[in-house]
Amino acid sequence: MSQFTVTFSEVMHRYLNPSSVYESIYDIDFGALWDDGMRYVFFDVDNTLISYADSDVSIQCMNLFNSIQSIGFEHVMLVSNNSNVDRIERVATQLKLPAVTFACKPFVFTMRRLGYDHGIQFNQSVFIGDQLLTDVLLANSLGMRSIFVDPIDQSNISFVKQSQYKFQSWLMAAFFNV
Repeated sequence: MSQFTVTFSEVMHRYLNPSSVYESIYDIDFGALWDDGMRYVFFDVDNTLISYADSDVSIQCMNLFNSIQSIGFEHVMLVSNNSNVDRIERVATQLKLPAVTFACKPFVFTMRRLGYDHGIQFNQSVFIGDQLLTDVLLANSLGMRSIFVDPIDQSNISFVKQSQYKFQSWLMAAFFNV
């Protein structure tokens, strides 16, 4: 074997291993992220901020985002694969944040364009989401800090989404001891 041989496990750890794991967004210490040099915060929407069944954010969520904004991050933004522009814009309006819909995560082209357009330094960025194969993979591919949160609701989702969550639970247990 050559010196360039990379094992499956090494690839899994590099691209799918989150920097941190939390039960919810409310457990994250955003002040500590600021102190660690993070200046840009990106959030997934569906099942990270609100469940698929909800269309409005909670007062608790609004309060959290008010406190996040008061810290001084240069950009706080929603980045969603959801193609329902009205749904994501409604959440963005409630949180007074910019949003990107149909971002095609984990492909990096949308985030690279955002980085270029807004002068974002990915090594000073954190992406927070509930999916390893989109949110964490995207963040790790761009050298961002990745924070995985447990999905808000695993009961009111499609069969495909249930299967995806079961697979990522298996990955977390098999490769990352979570």
